[in-house]
Amino acid sequence: MVKKTPIDITSQKIQVCSKAENKEAAFILNYILAHTPAHIYWKDRNGVYLGSNDKQAISLGLKSGNEIIGKTDMELPWGKGNAAVFRENDLEVMATGKMKTAEELAIYDGRDAVVLSQKVPLRNSFGEVIGVLGISVDITDRKKTEQLQKETTEQISRAVDVLSNCLAHELRTPLAIIGINADSMKLELKKLIGSDETEQKNKIETCVDNIKFAIKRSSNTIDMLLMRLRSILGGQINNLKFKPVSIKDCINDAMKEYPFYNNEQEAIVWDDKLNKDFTYIGSDLLTKHILFNLIKNSLRAIKEVDRGKIYITLKHDGNFNYLLFKDTGSGISTQILESLFEQFKGNGQDGSGLGLSFCKRTMKSYGGDITCDSKEGEYTEFTLSFPKV
Repeated sequence: MVKKTPIDITSQKIQVCSKAENKEAAFILNYILAHTPAHIYWKDRNGVYLGSNDKQAISLGLKSGNEIIGKTDMELPWGKGNAAVFRENDLEVMATGKMKTAEELAIYDGRDAVVLSQKVPLRNSFGEVIGVLGISVDITDRKKTEQLQKETTEQISRAVDVLSNCLAHELRTPLAIIGINADSMKLELKKLIGSDETEQKNKIETCVDNIKFAIKRSSNTIDMLLMRLRSILGGQINNLKFKPVSIKDCINDAMKEYPFYNNEQEAIVWDDKLNKDFTYIGSDLLTKHILFNLIKNSLRAIKEVDRGKIYITLKHDGNFNYLLFKDTGSGISTQILESLFEQFKGNGQDGSGLGLSFCKRTMKSYGGDITCDSKEGEYTEFTLSFPKV
């Protein structure tokens, strides 16, 4: 009988288990690298890539993380400027031995991107720094949102500033009228006893009319400011309630409702009978406020040079109907004309920039437009085009 000697295979089992565990650990690591939403990469001290996850490589036009091995940032489509910044940050991390967080510009999937990168020293088992380990997250959309929020906040702030100046400018005159006429009424009431009652009553009626005018002008100003503010904060003008409107009705209503002072209305030349009416799809209220803005600006231009008239005419062609609004006042300089319809860039701090921006947006919402031609010192002409119905 042959005596069998037992064989100890414990070490073999340990090796097999160890290999299986290592294989499982490698699988899990690769799985994590493949499914993490971040870009992960590591480089040696010379800036040569030792590896990356597929997300990093594919975003650079490579097929997998293996293809990035052996390359430097200068060989990748970052651009030399960005690559130099990456290298500078890498050197700082290796020199200090500390983590660095920085926003960097990159190119992912052929587009410019902003990434938030965290880089730490890559160490060996002896604790020696042998390179850099980096994790970068694409924050381009977040930066765009932040920029949009910043611009919106600045826009609202500018709107408040301009509207505040406009409010103070526009309401100062009617409030002064109310004050002066209230004092006059008080004086005339004192004179009423023991004097010609007819004369005193006429003076008091005039004071009352002036006060009513001032109230109407203030109300009109408030309506215009609210309309502009809604336009600024509300974005696009809502066209769901647009309907067919007569342009003549808008002009005539604007002439009746605008708070002309003294004989200002005499400057306007508008012949209802000589001009052929047309219908457009839009809002009579919005169009009246366009006319209010144009009248207000033209009266100011006439006052600046102490001369001039305002001419309102209607014209037509194959595709559009037109309202021409021309004044022969001070005119507009070429420099201002270039940005006349841009919000906050109008012809002064009294809200004219906001007003003309509002006019442009309203006409665009009709499917039309408003343009301006002017010669400084001679005239300004606005052309409002309305699509034919």
